[in-house]
This record gives sequence, structure tokens and C-alpha cells, in this order.
Amino acid sequence: MKILSLASKLSLQSPKLVDKFKNDEIMVISPLDDIINAKFIKCEIGAMSYVLALIGLEFGFDGEFWSDLDEGELSGESNIGEEELPQICEFIKNCDICIISDEIFETNKSSSQAILSLLKSKFGFKIVNLNGDEIELNGQLTELKTIPNYDNAVIFTHPHCNEFRAGSYFGIAAKLKNGDEIIINSSQKDIKVTLKIDPNIKGTIGFLGFDGAKYGFEVLKFSR
Repeated sequence: MKILSLASKLSLQSPKLVDKFKNDEIMVISPLDDIINAKFIKCEIGAMSYVLALIGLEFGFDGEFWSDLDEGELSGESNIGEEELPQICEFIKNCDICIISDEIFETNKSSSQAILSLLKSKFGFKIVNLNGDEIELNGQLTELKTIPNYDNAVIFTHPHCNEFRAGSYFGIAAKLKNGDEIIINSSQKDIKVTLKIDPNIKGTIGFLGFDGAKYGFEVLKFSR
């Protein structure tokens, strides 16, 4: 089977789906690296709606919503270029399952869901959540809002462990070092943490785990 994953980090968010599809052909569109055996297409944080809009344009979807889109802006802001887009579309033509997660709908939720529904209708793949349950998406095409700006150090929140782990580049961007104790002012809660620098983590995105956390990206805000 061909599996398209739009989840940010599937090995963290759904190990059971990774195991289930370990012998299948997987394409991942995400801003995060992962350890799974897959073809990775890197996009900017929070830009999934722009990626989906580019895919729709590439397939020739038309109408008022589509004619108002600026393909150059979508490409530049999402970091999906002329080489990546045809690869994605060719994969989708024969896709069997598309995995989604809630955080990809943080911006332009309705339009993103509507585009995924259009692609599902055109190509016949199933849309599943992180539990592997098939779901239906009900959205409407509305004018796309500007995606958030994620400059400097960013955290990805998740509920799988109580720790704050990041790579050395994150430490440089945030002006933090291994063992620093800080209070992260997340939109979900304020939480006291100790930074663990992991040299295996690349880039300027750190991982903040705590009980009850929702999956999502935030620009790091903290106090000491």
C-alpha cells in the first residue's frame, strides 16, 4: 500500500501505525524529521494548508477559491518547490491511506479539510486519524489566512513523556544550555522544566512533553 502521512512526527504520535505500515511505501509531509522508513518532504511549520492548496492547483482544481490563490506565495511560504510538488501529486494518485493529526489544522482548518475531502473524492484514498480510525472531514473552501511566523526557537508539545528535550541548535537560538531550569509559558499552561540537550535532534525545534498536552507548535516563551 501507499501511505501518505501528514502527521508531524508519526513515530511519536502513533507508534502502532508505524508498526502497522512498516512494510508499506510511506511519504511524509512534515516540518519534523523522523526515524521511520519513508520518503520525506519537508515543509514549514504551520503551512499544511498552503501545501494542500498547492496540491489542488497542481491537479487543476478550479473555481473562485483556486483562482484567488498566489502559487508563488504558497510555494515560498510552505517551502514546497517545483521538484517536490510533482512527487507529492504522483504519490497521491495511487495513495491508499492518508494519516492526519489535529495540529496540521491549526491554521485554515476548514479549507484544509475541504481540500483533503476533494482529494479523497478524486483518488479514493481513506483518511485516518492517529488511532487508525477512518474519518470523514467536513470543511468549506474559504480565503486562506496568513500562516503564523515561527522564527527562532520553537517547541512541539505532546503528551507522551514529562521532559523538555532539544538539540544544540535550539539551545543556541534560545540562548539556553543543557541543564537550564526555566518556566515555559506555553499557551496550554506554564510548566517548570529542565532542558536536556540531545545532539541527535537537529534544527531549532524542541520537544516539550507533559500530561494532557495537545500536539502543536509554539514559539518558545520562557522565564527563569
